[in-house]
Amino acid sequence: MHPITSTITAPDVFPSPFNNQPHPLAAQAAHDLQHRLPGLAGDLHNFDEAGGGKMFGVLVVQNTNGHIGYLAGYSGMLGGRWNQPGFVPAVFDEAQFNRLLNTGQLVIDDIENQINTLTRSEAYQSVLDGKADVLAKSTQQQKSLRDQHRQRKLQRRQIRALYPHDPIRLEQLAQQSREDKKARRALSLQVEAQTRVADQQLQPFTQSLNALEKRRKNYSAQLQKALFDCYLIPSVAAGKTSLRSLFPDKLPPGGAGDCAAVKLLNAAIARELKPLCVAEFWWGAESGLRRHQRFYPACRSKCRVILPHMLSGLAVSVPVHEVNPGFADSLPETVFEDDTLVVVCKPQGMLSVPGHAIEDSVESRLRRRYPRTDNKTLLLHRLDQATSGLLVAAKSARAYKQLQHQFQQRLVDKTYMAILASTALPAEGEITLPLRVDLDDRPRQMVCHKHGRQALTKFKVLQVSGNVSLVELTPVTGRTHQLRVHAAHPDGLNAPIVGDELYGQSAGRLYLHAQTLAFTHPLNDRRMSFTAPLPFNMDAFTTADTGSRQ
Repeated sequence: MHPITSTITAPDVFPSPFNNQPHPLAAQAAHDLQHRLPGLAGDLHNFDEAGGGKMFGVLVVQNTNGHIGYLAGYSGMLGGRWNQPGFVPAVFDEAQFNRLLNTGQLVIDDIENQINTLTRSEAYQSVLDGKADVLAKSTQQQKSLRDQHRQRKLQRRQIRALYPHDPIRLEQLAQQSREDKKARRALSLQVEAQTRVADQQLQPFTQSLNALEKRRKNYSAQLQKALFDCYLIPSVAAGKTSLRSLFPDKLPPGGAGDCAAVKLLNAAIARELKPLCVAEFWWGAESGLRRHQRFYPACRSKCRVILPHMLSGLAVSVPVHEVNPGFADSLPETVFEDDTLVVVCKPQGMLSVPGHAIEDSVESRLRRRYPRTDNKTLLLHRLDQATSGLLVAAKSARAYKQLQHQFQQRLVDKTYMAILASTALPAEGEITLPLRVDLDDRPRQMVCHKHGRQALTKFKVLQVSGNVSLVELTPVTGRTHQLRVHAAHPDGLNAPIVGDELYGQSAGRLYLHAQTLAFTHPLNDRRMSFTAPLPFNMDAFTTADTGSRQ
């Protein structure tokens, strides 16, 4: 346990590890570790762009004598090792884990060698070459025949045009066409027969390869299960349980049990230390939207299952994003309404649609205001909980369908106003970074040029004041968190929206507002445009507020 001296009062309830911002006491412990990290880990890992950054964590704990300190940990391996001095150990028994891994790797390597021996054999290569030769020759024969028949068809068309009323000549042309079809069919049958012979010669090799690959796959799955069974996850209230039992319907995700928070809690429980609060931060080169020394919540894909089990027995706060803010009954404000649709202005902090933990939302309030017999949604689009601004909802299925078509065809114009934590921005331009969900850390999104969906944002800087910029953002596409990621990503504007806890830093609120909305009325075809006043200004911002870069 590393000592810590602080005037900050320890929390009575363990703050949720899924909060974007840690408790101040955990933040202080994290800053202490960050000060010591160059000496602790500087020689173990290359944290620059070549080596990449890593997630570290601290857990503030209290021993039986009432003394408070903190444990330090890291996710995965550091310097090629699971366990390093000064940090909590891995959850599993390393000797047992390595024995299983080494033995299993020998078996997998042996299967790989058998596969390589077979695929590189002269017999296998000879059969493969024979099939390739058959396919190449048949492709050429078919092409030649097609070209020949295409020319003959052109000639027949010309003759028919010259002799449209000569029955004998027309019958001769028809017979020629039938003969061409027979020739193509005969060649096709010949190719099929030659390919079948080649496949029969290849079949013994294919069967052997399939058997080896199936054996490798099955053994790899068994090895993975055995390795996961090395992870016995404790809880504050009860004994240990296997990691696999926490994911009864599927294998745990890769890396489950290796996150810093899991390792820290495991060590605290083993040493009979009382967990008080936790913080995790990124250290080293930026990776996507991970920033050096920035705090991040525990990942949801793995830790959302593991950490509640480990913390059972402790009083744990509800994550901030799951706390109902308790808005006034009159909200959201109605901007426009007729018999067909309603336009409202969502306040910052209110959900667009009911969430996992919070029912209160724009959608649920609209349903109470406009009861309908069907279960179809009223809202045509959504805003993030932290974003304020305009939303349109339909009062009938007909209006909904017509407005939905406008959204799908990108006939709806939307502009957002945002305050960005930088002044070093181009005056205007476009951002085209493809996006997809971060499968390991939902609901975060990430830039992915291989699997991401096309995303286009236009921007224009309207005002620069102090250390921030007021920017107009126009989303041409409507991907989740598109504006937030395009603003924060190094290949985008490299300037997070002020108050963006997911991709930047907390600042009271997310300074993003859906200011204008324009569409065609679904019944009278009249173009309509609405504007919601900006609920914030730039006057009070300082460098400390925004973490901006000049």
